[in-house]
Amino acid sequence: MADASDRQHQLLTALTTEHFTLQGARSQTLSESSSRATVYVGAVSSSLIALGFIGQVSDVGAPFTVFALIVLPTLYVLGIVTHVRLVECGVEDVRYGMAINRIRGYYRELVGDQARLFLLSGHDDARGVFENAGVPASRRPQVFSFATVVAAINAVVGGSAVGIAVTAAADPPLAVAAVAGGAFGAVSIAVSLRVAAVILARRVPHDPPLYPTPPATS
Repeated sequence: MADASDRQHQLLTALTTEHFTLQGARSQTLSESSSRATVYVGAVSSSLIALGFIGQVSDVGAPFTVFALIVLPTLYVLGIVTHVRLVECGVEDVRYGMAINRIRGYYRELVGDQARLFLLSGHDDARGVFENAGVPASRRPQVFSFATVVAAINAVVGGSAVGIAVTAAADPPLAVAAVAGGAFGAVSIAVSLRVAAVILARRVPHDPPLYPTPPATS
């Protein structure tokens, strides 16, 4: 009996340590997401200021076009990398949240009737993680994610580069260049959302949860 009690105490100590470690890892993931998005948005802002100065000096001539066609594609590549990493960080956050919920589910199981003292649920599936965050849990569209904000900004950057490139190459009417840039931007957003969906489908764990969300709460 004493041995079983000692094992129970050791298990609770291990779970408490794991819970604390997961919280730290989750916080670090969110911090990385914020830092990467800040770097990207800051780079876009600085580049736009630089383009404004170049445009004033060159009167939107060849120097402006050359500078824009160097800077904007570089920003676009940076945006792609940032978007993918933000999606990956989102997957990491969900995984950590599921692990934390599994531990909380065990805590709730231990205390029995006193589980009502836990405000957050212990359902260790993606739905349970979203519900604890106050987010609609059923098929939440990716358009509301932080990664999609970066993808939208990046689409504008890429579309602007395409519009400037078309104007520099063929000197068509401005409407044609605008349509070309807009079409590229729309395709860019669509591809980004598709890439995000593929990453989520492949990397979010599909292991059977120990404490699944009841169908009645979905």
